[in-house]
Amino acid sequence: MVIGMETSYGQPLYWKELNSLLKLPPKRGYKRTINNFIKEEILNGDISFDDDDFSGSFKYKRKDGKEFDLLECATGIKSFSLIQLLLKNLFLDENTLMIIDEPEAHLHPQWIVEYARLIVLLHKKIGVKFFIASHSTDMVSAIRYIAEKEKSLSAVSFYVAENAVNNSFVFHYLGHDIEPIFESFNKSFERLDFYVNKSEK
Repeated sequence: MVIGMETSYGQPLYWKELNSLLKLPPKRGYKRTINNFIKEEILNGDISFDDDDFSGSFKYKRKDGKEFDLLECATGIKSFSLIQLLLKNLFLDENTLMIIDEPEAHLHPQWIVEYARLIVLLHKKIGVKFFIASHSTDMVSAIRYIAEKEKSLSAVSFYVAENAVNNSFVFHYLGHDIEPIFESFNKSFERLDFYVNKSEK
């Protein structure tokens, strides 16, 4: 549900704007090293917008030349494709703030690590800023340790949310210490242990 945002045909206008940005042809001068990383190491192909038919569609073209409608591709392909298209069209730069809620959703653990690596590299090489909410130990630890490997850890800060009064949350600054995050995730194991080991009446 979207409240207080102007809509067009039942959709928030920001989706319409994003869709129009993705359809623009690639501009010269985009950061080729990052784009090639996405194409060669993650997608094993390229993304384009095909406006030959009446409606137009986003196409994923594999290295072997086979083309697929992006809507029919796996979630991982879609996730990286959107970033690649924004990058190719020069809409990602040092003034960009990307807000991503649970980027790990529906991704294989391997894709989660690749996504984390891409996030770190987009900041390191282009200056893109990120605000990320995650419930994945894989995503949190991958960002933490890949950023350290890429000598970008000083730009990363972690926070953990804790319950407060009236169903609100307090966010505690952790710096680079991710252990308290893992401790908060352990609640799922505590709940599982409760259901498995509670005595039957």
